[in-house]
Amino acid sequence: MKLTNQQIDQLYKFTRKHYVEHYDLQTELVDHLANDIESIWKESPSLSFEKALNTSFKKFGVFGFMDIVEQKQSQLRKRYFKILLSFTKQWFQLPKIFLTVIGVLVLYKIQEFKNSYDLYFGILFLLILVQSVIMVANNRRLKRKHKISGKKWMLEDIIQVQGIFNFSFLLFNLFQCFSIGNKDFLGTTEPIRVLYAVFMVAAIILTYIALFLIPKKSEELLKKHYPEYTLELT
Repeated sequence: MKLTNQQIDQLYKFTRKHYVEHYDLQTELVDHLANDIESIWKESPSLSFEKALNTSFKKFGVFGFMDIVEQKQSQLRKRYFKILLSFTKQWFQLPKIFLTVIGVLVLYKIQEFKNSYDLYFGILFLLILVQSVIMVANNRRLKRKHKISGKKWMLEDIIQVQGIFNFSFLLFNLFQCFSIGNKDFLGTTEPIRVLYAVFMVAAIILTYIALFLIPKKSEELLKKHYPEYTLELT
C-alpha cells in the first residue's frame, strides 16, 4: 500500500509542526516516515494513516526530531568548515600569497608606532561590526526569500547566517583576550609580535572569505549539494 500525494503533504506539515524548519531535512524525514508507514501497513493493513504515523513517530523517542535536526546541523557545519578550508587553501596561492606576506609585514611594522595597539583593537572591533551587520542583512533577505518560495535550506542558512555568526563569536572571544593583553607591542618578544601580525591578517582574510567569497558562490554550492535546489530556481 502506497501513500497518496495528499498524505505526503500531510507528512511535510507534520515535520513543520514538530519544529523542522528546513525543507531539505523535511524531505529526508518525509521519505523515512513514508517508507516506515508502508512497512507498518504491510503488517497491519487495517491501521489508519494517522495511527501508522504516530507509531512511526514514536520510534524517534521522547525528543522527536530534535536529535535528527542537531545531527544534520552538525554534519552541515562540518561541510561548511570544509568549504571554508577549501577557499582558504585557494587564497594561499600565487599571487595572493604575496599580498598576505605584505599584509603581515605592514601590520608588523605598524607595531612600532604609538597607539598601534589601539589600531589592532579597532580592526578587530570593525571586523566584528561588519560581520554582525551583514549577518542581520542576510538573515532578513533569507526570510523574504523563504516567504516567497516556502522552502528553507539548512546549508544556505549556515553559509549566509550561522557560519558568519560562529566566526563572529570566535572573533569576539579573541577580541576579549586581545583587550587584556600587553598593550605595548615593543614590550613583547619578537615571535609574539609576528604572531599578532599573522593573527590579524588571518582574521581579515577569513572574514573576507566568509562574508563575500563563499556567499558569492552559494548558489553553485547549493546546486551541488541539493539537486532539487536547481528545480526551485527554474
